[in-house]
Amino acid sequence: MAKIARIGAAIAATALTVGLAAPAAQAQTGILDLVKIVNGGVDKVSCKDLGTALRTTKLVDGDTTRSELVANLNKAIGGDSTLKLVTASTINKVGDRALECKIVKADQLTPVEQAIEFSSQLSAEAGLPEVRNLLPALPALAF
Repeated sequence: MAKIARIGAAIAATALTVGLAAPAAQAQTGILDLVKIVNGGVDKVSCKDLGTALRTTKLVDGDTTRSELVANLNKAIGGDSTLKLVTASTINKVGDRALECKIVKADQLTPVEQAIEFSSQLSAEAGLPEVRNLLPALPALAF
């Protein structure tokens, strides 16, 4: 639970620092709501509360896809690979829950993304780390 609290605080602090929400009072309220959601377990929060928190912090709008939300959250975390690795499963849970609640749109998956999703599903069923949770921590590959 303490790890989730630190992750939530890191997400919130970084999001506030990079100015994801315009008015200060509204941003603070939205960030605090998002921290409460992460600390309480994303899968337990109501769709209404999650949607409000994500919209208030400007992490989603009407056209945001699941992968865009995950990318926005990863940008908020910053360039620290260790922090990205630690927060990846929580960020993906936020993305999954937002998709489940129809807050974000489903992604149009490429064959590579389908393979990653399938591999992640198999890994999760086997009790192993999901590939999609490891990818944000890897440096960008230059071709």
